[in-house]
Amino acid sequence: MLDVKTVDAGLLQSRYRLTKQRAAVLRALGDGTHLSAETILERVRAEMPGVSLGTIYRTLDILREIGLVQVFSFGGIAARYEATLEKHHHMLCTDCRSLVNVRIDALGEIARAIASHEGYSEIDFAMTIVGRCAGCTKRAVTAAT
Repeated sequence: MLDVKTVDAGLLQSRYRLTKQRAAVLRALGDGTHLSAETILERVRAEMPGVSLGTIYRTLDILREIGLVQVFSFGGIAARYEATLEKHHHMLCTDCRSLVNVRIDALGEIARAIASHEGYSEIDFAMTIVGRCAGCTKRAVTAAT
């Protein structure tokens, strides 16, 4: 999650200022969940009824450019946005489409070794583990019995 110092630092290093819309989008993302632009719009409209989806997308693009928001997209699901900026990876449920952040420190070593072997430098990497979450597994087992 973002704190005020992180937001201020990110904005100070950019050409942008903290507008009401940007602040509202950051508040909408403040609980650390992965939200679609439409869900962010609903949350922002609770305090700013006149905001459009286009404004949300433009604001998300700016916040992403500044480095205050990350976007996740995978396998045809709608893009989801988050304000968790630490390096992490994701687990995606194939049934309910829930998305969970995971940290795998050893993955960095593996990615760097592969990149080095192939002659790559200045790499970035992200892993998405896809499967069925515990809740959906339990429902499937219950339904099968």
